[in-house]
Amino acid sequence: MMRKIIKSQFIRLLTRSAAVFALLLPFPLFGQQNAAFFRIVSPTNSRITGFSSDGTFVWTNGATGVICTVQRTVTLAGLSNWVDYIQHAVTNPIMTTRLFDLKSPADMAYIPAGVFNMGDNLDEFTSAQPVHSVYVSGFYMGKTEVTKAQWDEIYVWAVTNGYSFTNAGLGKASSHPVHTVNWYDCVKWCNARSEKEGKTPCYTVEGEVCRTGQNTPDCNWSAVGYRLPTEAEWEKAARGGLNGKRFPSNDTIKHTRANYYSSSSYSYDTSSTRGFHPSYDDAPLPYTSPVGSFSANGYGLYDMAGNVYEWCWDWYGSTEYSTTALSNPCGASSGFGRVGRGGDWGDGAGGCRAAGRGSGAPGGANCSIGFRVVRSSCQ
Repeated sequence: MMRKIIKSQFIRLLTRSAAVFALLLPFPLFGQQNAAFFRIVSPTNSRITGFSSDGTFVWTNGATGVICTVQRTVTLAGLSNWVDYIQHAVTNPIMTTRLFDLKSPADMAYIPAGVFNMGDNLDEFTSAQPVHSVYVSGFYMGKTEVTKAQWDEIYVWAVTNGYSFTNAGLGKASSHPVHTVNWYDCVKWCNARSEKEGKTPCYTVEGEVCRTGQNTPDCNWSAVGYRLPTEAEWEKAARGGLNGKRFPSNDTIKHTRANYYSSSSYSYDTSSTRGFHPSYDDAPLPYTSPVGSFSANGYGLYDMAGNVYEWCWDWYGSTEYSTTALSNPCGASSGFGRVGRGGDWGDGAGGCRAAGRGSGAPGGANCSIGFRVVRSSCQ
């Protein structure tokens, strides 16, 4: 028998044997679903003891020093439908974590705090090795890549309020991702959006808000403004709670899931169509697609594989994966380029993996790279 323990205008919470609870929502929170069931899996005895309407839940655990996994499903029809949502290292007998935020900004998704395995050993790629466990604090991430329409709105405001950009930004249509913006353009755009909305900008140069030039900025990680994701934040978000998968929701990729260049060169490219995506290979270049054209991952994020590469904060460091901090890593202190993640419309399946890493000169820009924003993490 399921027992109702919380009811509000936002959620109704049900629990079964204190180990499973159901969340029924009047609007989609995790991509397409209005309902979700959660449970906790632990190597020792665990028991859910509390849950609140702000998305925070409490559980007890029989031992510390172990990893617990919160799993999610949208149906109780079968045992095989449960998928990982977050993992947490148990540091106390009573643990508290936040799973979601019903008051997330309209265009952003809440990415819950937790540990995940960064990198993979699945294929021939070595740039994302060794695999290592990383803790990332909770943060908000744009559900989609920044569109041309979003870029233009902030850009117009910015250039009349003391900002200058190397590139004005291009896009195939207003609903497509903006492209041909360099790393510095994106940093300044983030600051401009923050200032326009009355939020504290994250990026400064010699103590002044970064609005012009191409000087390497400092980042105030505790500021509430917009910024680029760290590489660790990006990968955790891209995985959507899943560990050990090649792509945001599966071990294989095909044109029904992403906009990329399909090829039989990769055994895990199972698309029935090859080459550029047949729905978007219309001249002229680039062959981008409207953001949100494919299903969201487990955190409600779209286009984490393909469409355009996405700039991240980090320098691409050659030894970074063996020396990175285990908690909220912010990348190498220097490198030969800034990290780009996710692959693009002309990239093969290998480049679109969740662990796939690319890099580019921060002053460079082309029609294959754009960005998405985050707020509040890495503190």
